[in-house]
Amino acid sequence: MSCKVVLSMLLLCVMSWRVDAKSKVLLVSMDGFRHDYLTKTTNVTNFTRLINAGVTMPYMNTSFVTKTFPCHYSMVTGLHPEVHGIISNRFYDPDENKTFSLKNTEPFWWENGEPIWITAVKSNLKAGVFFWPGSETELQGKRATQWRKYNSSVPFEQRVTTVVQWLADDNFDLALLYFNEPDSTGHAYGPDSQPVVETIEKMDSILGHLLRELERNGLKNKVNLIVTSDHGMSDVDLEHRLIDISELVDDTLLSRVVDEGPTANLIPEPNKAKELVEALSSVEHLHVMLKENIPERFHLKNNKRVMPVFAYADEGWLIVSNVTTRKMYPLKGDHGYDNDLSNMKPFFLASGPDFQTGGKRVDPIQNVDIYPLICHLLDIPTAPNNGSLNRTMNLLRSKPSNKGINLQCSLVLLLIHFYLCSKLNYLP
Repeated sequence: MSCKVVLSMLLLCVMSWRVDAKSKVLLVSMDGFRHDYLTKTTNVTNFTRLINAGVTMPYMNTSFVTKTFPCHYSMVTGLHPEVHGIISNRFYDPDENKTFSLKNTEPFWWENGEPIWITAVKSNLKAGVFFWPGSETELQGKRATQWRKYNSSVPFEQRVTTVVQWLADDNFDLALLYFNEPDSTGHAYGPDSQPVVETIEKMDSILGHLLRELERNGLKNKVNLIVTSDHGMSDVDLEHRLIDISELVDDTLLSRVVDEGPTANLIPEPNKAKELVEALSSVEHLHVMLKENIPERFHLKNNKRVMPVFAYADEGWLIVSNVTTRKMYPLKGDHGYDNDLSNMKPFFLASGPDFQTGGKRVDPIQNVDIYPLICHLLDIPTAPNNGSLNRTMNLLRSKPSNKGINLQCSLVLLLIHFYLCSKLNYLP
C-alpha cells in the first residue's frame, strides 16, 4: 500500500471521528410543567432516572408574560419578549393593524428573533422541529430541515419515535419536541388536582419511551437531552376572582382590550391614557400603568406591540372585558402572572455527554440562556441574544473526556509517523 493511500485513509479516520464525536442536542418542552410538579407523586421513575443521571435545578426563571408563545420563543432565540416581539399569546401590531393569534405564521410577526433551528441550518447542520411556536414560519429564507404543522391530536409516542428517527437514521444534529401537557390538564382542572397528577405520571411514561428509544438507537451517549417547560400554573376562580374592566371604566376612556387574563393590553381613547390609569389605579388586585412605567425586570415595555396602558393582576385573579363571555370557557388554572412568582416557574432537567452527572443540583438559569447553551453544545456561532452562557457553565462537565482527545492525538501522531517514514524512503 502506498504512503499516499495510507495517509488518505488516516485523514479520513480523523475527519470521521470528529464528525461522530460531536454531540447532538434534543430540546423537549412539556408545556405548563411547574417546577414542583414532580413532588406531587412518587410514580415518576423515569424523571427520577434522568435527574439521577444528569443535572437539575430548583426551577428555571422564565419570561414575562408567562404565556406559551413568548416563553417558548425566548427559549429558542435567547431574546426577551420586548426584543423578539412575541409579547403574549394574543397582541396587536399597530404598524400592520393586525392582531396576533396562535395560528399566525406570517414572517413579520416572528422575524425579530432568530430561533435555534435557523441558527443551526445557517451553520450547515440538520435540525428538526416537531411542533414549536415559530417553527412553521420561513425566516431569512430558511426553515428547519424537518418541521411539522401543529396538530395536538398527534400521539405523543409518535412524536417521540419521529424525533429519535431524525437523530438516528437521518443524522440530525438538533431536534426540538413539544408536548401540550400538563398545561391542558392544568387549565381544565387546576394545578393541585388529581388529573394533573395522573398527567404527570403519563408524561413520565412518555419520557421513559423517549429514553428507551434513544438507548435502542445507540444515542444514549451521543445526545445532550434537555427537558424543560415554558411556565408554571396557578389556581383561578371564575366565580370570585374576576376584575371586569367594563364595569370599572366606560368607552369614553377605553377604546379596546387587546388581551385579557392575568395581564391586559389596553388601548385608551385618544389622549386618555393617563385618565384611564387613574380610573383603574385604586382597583384591588390590579396593577395598572402607562407603558413607559412597566418595570424594567419584565423586559417588556420596549416594543411597539405593548399598548399605551398595561395591567397585570395578582396571582389567581383574571382581568376580563365581559364576565358572561369569560364564564363560557371555564378553567381552574391559568398562567401569565408575574414571573417572579414561584408558581410561574418551570422545571429543568438535562443529561448527556456534556452535562454534569449524578443528580447534580445547580443554581437556576434563565430561559433565554438555553439558546446560547445549545449553540455552545453544537459548537456554532450565536445570533445576538440576551442570554448568558456563563450562567449555564455549572450545568456542564468541567473537563471534557480524554478518551476522544487521546484517540484523535494518536491518529495525528500516526499521520506524522507515516509522513516522516515516506520522506526517509521507509515506505514503498
